[in-house]
Amino acid sequence: MRDREAIDAELRRIAAARRSIRERGGQPSYGQADALLDERLGHLPAPESAAGKNTAVATPRRRGRALLRFGPLALLPLSLLAVVAALVVTITWRHFEPAAQPTVVPPSTASPSPAAPKPPAPPVDVVDVAFVAALKHDGVPVPSQEYVAGHGHAVCEFLTRQTDFADAVRFVQQSTIWDADQSANFTAGAIVSYCPQYETTAARPAGQPPGYESTLSDLQNVQGDLQRIEGELQDIRDRLPGALGHQ
Repeated sequence: MRDREAIDAELRRIAAARRSIRERGGQPSYGQADALLDERLGHLPAPESAAGKNTAVATPRRRGRALLRFGPLALLPLSLLAVVAALVVTITWRHFEPAAQPTVVPPSTASPSPAAPKPPAPPVDVVDVAFVAALKHDGVPVPSQEYVAGHGHAVCEFLTRQTDFADAVRFVQQSTIWDADQSANFTAGAIVSYCPQYETTAARPAGQPPGYESTLSDLQNVQGDLQRIEGELQDIRDRLPGALGHQ
């Protein structure tokens, strides 16, 4: 092994050469200085014993120095690989993330509101129906129920001005399609149906036609039956909502 003074001199020479290379902008080599430093510290065998070997064995100090020198370089690719792997996992997860499920509205448990009751049919005018039935029974022509009702109320208006049955009959005969007998029957029926307060006027009119009293009786009977039927129908209509509510 060379003496330490020779090694120190060699190290100084190498250091001067490295400074010169650095001043010229070059990059000095650390291999020769490391070898001399190892030899200076006695970590390598003599040059003649190592000359026969193909590869020099690195000492623990040299291995530690090499690890410190190249450790960050070896760790850098692993860090980059970890970052890239994390990015790939994140992108893949977002790509395959299931789409948001549509909000399912639960079916309503509230019972449907009951349908609004239909408005009741307009009540049948029992008086008109009875009057028309009596006229048809006596053979008096009936163009329509409205025709009969209109002229019947006209008779009552006439009697408010002149309470004479014969004049009322003539008024009906002049303003309608009926003859004298038919007009008398119609006038009597109109009084019973629409203005019964004038029945005393029509009780015993002069020159009353045959069957006049029978017509009044039939008309009153029909009207009574129809009123009874109407009362029964009204009773059924009143009880119907309660019966439906218990179902």
